[in-house]
Amino acid sequence: MDYPQFGLIRQRFPESPKPDPKGWLLAEFERTGLLKNVKKGDRVLLTGGSRGIDSMKDVLASCVAAIREVGGEPFLCPAMGSHGGAKASMQVKVLTHLGITEQSMGAPIYSDWDIVEVGRAEGNVPVYADRAAVEADHILLVNRVKEHTEYMGDTESGILKMAVVGLGRQPGAETMHRLAVNITYLKAIKSIAGVLFKELNILGGIALLEDHRNQLRRVEAVPARDVFDREPELLKESQEHRAMLPFDQLDILLVDQIGKDISGSGFDTKVIGRIMNIYEKECETPKITRIVFRDLSEGSEGNATGLGLADYTTRRAVEKVDFEATRINCVTGGSPEKGRIPITLPTDRAAVDEAFGTIGLWTPEAVKVAWISNTKDLEWLAVSSALVDSALDRSDLEVRDELFDFPLDSTDNLPDLVTLLPKQEG
Repeated sequence: MDYPQFGLIRQRFPESPKPDPKGWLLAEFERTGLLKNVKKGDRVLLTGGSRGIDSMKDVLASCVAAIREVGGEPFLCPAMGSHGGAKASMQVKVLTHLGITEQSMGAPIYSDWDIVEVGRAEGNVPVYADRAAVEADHILLVNRVKEHTEYMGDTESGILKMAVVGLGRQPGAETMHRLAVNITYLKAIKSIAGVLFKELNILGGIALLEDHRNQLRRVEAVPARDVFDREPELLKESQEHRAMLPFDQLDILLVDQIGKDISGSGFDTKVIGRIMNIYEKECETPKITRIVFRDLSEGSEGNATGLGLADYTTRRAVEKVDFEATRINCVTGGSPEKGRIPITLPTDRAAVDEAFGTIGLWTPEAVKVAWISNTKDLEWLAVSSALVDSALDRSDLEVRDELFDFPLDSTDNLPDLVTLLPKQEG
């Protein structure tokens, strides 16, 4: 096949201050008095999620230290819905992959699974929480505030979601997604969160806000009484600092890896323009004709939720799939579509060739192809020559001078994009 030539482009993102989780948190605890009601010996639950969030280990460790400073007894609870196959031991393993261990935290990690009903939400649906949360003297919800991969609203992924899906674990996540089919995701999450904030001893939340490079930009402590009003404002701020593809229309998007540690849906659905569930409309942009992903991330632990968003993949990716963990996560989330297996080919070349064969008529000079590491790291892309030409006149993009041939090796596979980036910047 006569492939297009490719060039490297870099999105010009604004610079952010060097992260200082400990200093920022101390200032926030002082500003809000969030820990003032923690007495000596009080057990304080901290939530540990499954995402690869920048500086999360440092944030949690700093929270542990601050709680101990006022006499509290902190402990961490895996808070990730049905991830890890909805098994306590596997969820602890997910945290370990993120560097969150009892040793690195200096605090115990709760590893049981004991779900209880704490109340009823709209539609008389049960509201669940782990017994560890019910019996804790205090709860501090720690999460990144960002857009959600399943829906659009004034509250998406953040503190409220951590309460509902994190503390509720698999039953809580399943109930919320079922209710969402009937009353919308936004109403479901607010209804259930309202019960949890009333019935549990929630101090508040630690909101993490990232920049375009997924680096921690700042943290904010939010007292429980302010969470419902403040989180929509934080979401708007987060949206101003998120990275997207710099093109609204592509013939092919090639992705090195998907995974739960990258995004809750494997892909960031807002980046690829495909949401694919029965209770949310699709994105208007970008419009991508074919999506190919090459591999599953190691940190995903075999959970391939989101593979159904792609059109093509490789055999090596599918061989890494834990189908039971994927089934549980997709069904719990009310999106079995995301567990469908794309057309699977033996090599990168075969998968890419199939994609080129299903985009209509094209020429190497005109076809629009973008190649990314994953949907989280979008500063650098390799793009076909047609997109290089269109990028030359854009002030938000930096174009590297030399074009290169599509770098398939003797086994008909590609290197990871990161290996092609300038050494000092990649």
